[in-house]
Amino acid sequence: MRIGDDNLFEIGCRVESPSVGNSNTVSTRARVHHTVRISSYCVIGAGCLVVPTDDEVLDEYTVVYGPSAERRVWSGRGGVQEADLRRKHAEYLRETLPKFNRLRRGDAHGHGA
Repeated sequence: MRIGDDNLFEIGCRVESPSVGNSNTVSTRARVHHTVRISSYCVIGAGCLVVPTDDEVLDEYTVVYGPSAERRVWSGRGGVQEADLRRKHAEYLRETLPKFNRLRRGDAHGHGA
């Protein structure tokens, strides 16, 4: 599997795609079949199942949404704002996660302090 930069994989998603480009979002509980290649700037909506009958490449700026995994192409408008928001989100996580990722003494084996 080849994965590009600045992708967001949300909780519970499953991606079996052989390649994922840059700046994609795969939302919560979304699933992408191994016959799908994801280019860049795509969004797979929450709970969507992307399973084509043949090998497929999602074109840049493809948005998959809804219960039947409908597709449309995003114009790319607002892309600069989206990229800025992603950078701020990543920065926030880099600062915040280490604060909650430490084990307290005695917690390593499930025992309280």
